Amino acid sequence: MTPQQTAMRLSGTILIVTGVLFALTALPALHVIAQIFLTVAYWPIHSVPSDIVVPSPLLLAIVGGLTAGLGAMQWALGTYVAPVSSTVAAKVAKITAWVWFCTDSAGSVLVGAPVNVALNLSFLLLILLTSRPQSDGSSY
Repeated sequence: MTPQQTAMRLSGTILIVTGVLFALTALPALHVIAQIFLTVAYWPIHSVPSDIVVPSPLLLAIVGGLTAGLGAMQWALGTYVAPVSSTVAAKVAKITAWVWFCTDSAGSVLVGAPVNVALNLSFLLLILLTSRPQSDGSSY
């Protein structure tokens, strides 16, 4: 297994775990975790309203599922595509990551949660840096 394959599988696993944990915040007992995330995401541009509420549990489950799905795709690219073409795996990961990042970040800014863009950068870098081809020298 190449370093790219290992890195893509690891980053995929991190995203899957994050997505599952996010989905679990849909449970009422874990709403406090979602509340903490919302407080951080809305800081500092707007004062965080004291009555900010956790989004619908269905929305949390969907967002968690999408994050886990992004991770599963990253893991699958590292497992099944990178052994055949490290460049193709990197290109697919790059396109997916940038579409997700731009959409999520633009929406975050529009709803007054610009700090989420900084949080999104961590996932963007995780995906892009772990997807780079290691052996064939191709750029993407």
